Amino acid sequence: MMGIWTETVERKAAIIHTQLAAARHLALANGASEDAVAAPYLKLLRTLYSEEFPFAQLTDSSDLVARFKGPAVDVHDPTVSIVISLFSDIREQIRGIAKSVVGLATDKRMVWPSQLDPHLSGVAHGSLLVGISVSPPASDTTKGHQYEIEGASAQVFESVRTAVRSLSLVARYVSESGVSESIREAFPDPALRDTVMLAAKRLAPTGRRGIDSVSFVSPDQQHEKIKLLTPKLRLALAHELLAPVKVSTEGTFEGFLREIDLDARRFEIRSVSGVGAIRCVYGPMHDRTVKAALDARIRVAGRYDSIEGQRPRFMAVNTLEVLAMPSVQLNLPDDEV
Repeated sequence: MMGIWTETVERKAAIIHTQLAAARHLALANGASEDAVAAPYLKLLRTLYSEEFPFAQLTDSSDLVARFKGPAVDVHDPTVSIVISLFSDIREQIRGIAKSVVGLATDKRMVWPSQLDPHLSGVAHGSLLVGISVSPPASDTTKGHQYEIEGASAQVFESVRTAVRSLSLVARYVSESGVSESIREAFPDPALRDTVMLAAKRLAPTGRRGIDSVSFVSPDQQHEKIKLLTPKLRLALAHELLAPVKVSTEGTFEGFLREIDLDARRFEIRSVSGVGAIRCVYGPMHDRTVKAALDARIRVAGRYDSIEGQRPRFMAVNTLEVLAMPSVQLNLPDDEV
């Protein structure tokens, strides 16, 4: 079955073919050169099938398509090292989104193996186009499966897929002057919003590897102008992520410290009574404590954002207290998320 992006290209091609046939008919009736009249239409068709068609096919068969532009990839044969590096970046960020979504969705312990990987659904030239698809969880935990989430419901998996696809939305709300407040409407869940914005910032180019811009498209995205992420927009995202909690609601919560991201200064506090899980951002003063407190029971206090003013989802930590250290800090159980 043809996807909507491919259908759009086929409709464009049909229009050009109709115009080409009409032009040839007029040329023949008036004694003009059919080849000369046909040349611009054939050029349009070549461009359509060499550039737009591969992009459309990738988009229809992928959950997310990334298009990298810049001198390092604007060639027919980019180096293997730059391609591997870009693939690795995408994999790590999709993995991060998936882990965060699952961790925030349930306190149930799940198998999430280290070999978790998105599937490469295709690559095409035209800068560098990379199509990525997220495979459903396997029904068992046999080594080698890509997505093994024991006990994960279809709803949780669809949440992962939706979050990955939502990377295509972030650039719409970012300018060199900052991030628009309207992004809150596109991402009403503040924890998911922070997770996806962080992934977008990390995938946006620094300008130091020969990549000038990257854009993301998902198959359910409307056919509108695609927004680019550039080094300047990466800086705008980085600035926003330093102080992402804009509300003044305060609270104190207890739970277990999980999924630390030392670079981004993020962690999750899980098994919070009446809440479940909360994503947290903290300042440099808590670096040493957080680094040593994985799996510890902690108490955090600070300002938090919630979904529609109800369940807390994302907190800017002001104070952090370790209530009980885990009996075994390393060698976590195999069934840990």
